[in-house]
Amino acid sequence: MPTVYARAPGRVSLAGGGTDVPGFYDRFGGAVVSAAIPTFATVSVGACAGALDLVSLDHGSRELIPADRVATRVRFPFLAEEFLTLQKAVAWHFALDRARLATASDLPGGGGLGASAAVCVALVGAAAAYLGEPLDRHGIAEIAARIEMTVLRRPCGKQDQYTAAYGGLNLLEFGRDGTVRVTPIRLGRDVSRTFTSHLLLFANGGRRNSAGPLGELSRRIAAEDEATIAGLTALKANAYETRAALELGDVERFGGLLDEGWRAKRLLHSQVTTPDIDRALSLAKQLGAYGGKLTGAGLAGSLFVVAPPAAHADVRAALATQGWRARTIAIEQSGVTVGGAGEDVRPGETG
Repeated sequence: MPTVYARAPGRVSLAGGGTDVPGFYDRFGGAVVSAAIPTFATVSVGACAGALDLVSLDHGSRELIPADRVATRVRFPFLAEEFLTLQKAVAWHFALDRARLATASDLPGGGGLGASAAVCVALVGAAAAYLGEPLDRHGIAEIAARIEMTVLRRPCGKQDQYTAAYGGLNLLEFGRDGTVRVTPIRLGRDVSRTFTSHLLLFANGGRRNSAGPLGELSRRIAAEDEATIAGLTALKANAYETRAALELGDVERFGGLLDEGWRAKRLLHSQVTTPDIDRALSLAKQLGAYGGKLTGAGLAGSLFVVAPPAAHADVRAALATQGWRARTIAIEQSGVTVGGAGEDVRPGETG
């Protein structure tokens, strides 16, 4: 079978983050506004005689598992006392024991931009196409979420996988019955240009394992902590207000809602922010930013800031003194794309 290539974008969560965690949405329903960004994970799935060949180009690592040992080392990793990786989990799901799975990513791991979900979505899309059973975007997102949440047992939500699969700027609604509805937020050309011109993204090289903050959030939800439930309910409402502001082209209101959402998120638990993050966001607002937040689960990641273009130079310079480096930011309209060797990479089948 020919090698199949796929790529999927990272994301910036704009509003409602945390309400996509099952413990919350299966009781109250959740809502998130999320935007894909043009920074990608790229993967390939191809044939390998007699073994499962797992390659990470980012880490310069390779693991070769003989086909007759895959069942023990991938399907039953606890028997081998072995850590179950993302590649192994995808191989297990698709029953791949004679294949080469290679991954590379421009997204910083632990940087709060949905890196692991982008890799997982791309792998799922490529593996399904490699087996001749291509999936639509919804199917890819759902399988990727199941792999991360159930197989790898990560305490994460679903917004990252759905944003990586669909691309664009969307309102994602998570039903109590487990269904997910993806509603594109349409911006006119002028509004889109104005919106994009106000965006800033910063990274300081900090990394974190989201299992800590998300695990704490899940524990508080399970314990029915009143402050946590109230905060998530406010974040859900904030997501709908954010969609309305975006559709009206009210960038200043959007920035204010971003700030309101961040204040609500900071109250969820102690593993959301740090003094350095608070200091950077406060400095940006002093220099004219309408609002900002940390992307991802908490403690480390990237700063997303909304500010009038005239203030960008001052905000960049000031945050640089705090160790925050500006990154390019835009909305990526394409989600997961899948293509074979020698073919143009094409969008996955839409559902």
